[in-house]
Amino acid sequence: MRKIATFAALPALALALAACGDSDEVDTTTESQGTAIADPATDYPPVATDARSSLDWAGTYEQRTADGRIRSLTLGEGDTYTLTDAEGVETTGTFNWYADNSRILIQVDGEDMVFAIADGTIYRLSGPDAAIDGPFGAEQAWQESITLEY
Repeated sequence: MRKIATFAALPALALALAACGDSDEVDTTTESQGTAIADPATDYPPVATDARSSLDWAGTYEQRTADGRIRSLTLGEGDTYTLTDAEGVETTGTFNWYADNSRILIQVDGEDMVFAIADGTIYRLSGPDAAIDGPFGAEQAWQESITLEY
């Protein structure tokens, strides 16, 4: 009788062991609240060649600061901008395109701010001679803000 009980348990044991087997697939994403997070170094689009004529660059771009506040930059037709800092202070004016038509210059209170334009993202560069081929991180990237209309 004991042998019959042992043999009856074998299929269940084999099934349990098979479920614990090795898998050749490796999950390289990290999950946070059910959303997969990609590697930031590869998550951002490349700077566009001649962004001025090849992209719909006009729009509002946002960046979240380390303390959770948001700053934004709105680029408009006619080369106008509205920059809102993390404290909510707005500055408006016009910007200039560099000869490569992939970077813009905004001057605010004597400070030169250089941005490279990508599809849906702009990158704050350290200066006009900074590389525009990346890699770019979250500290440089400003993502296009999407407004949902109902």
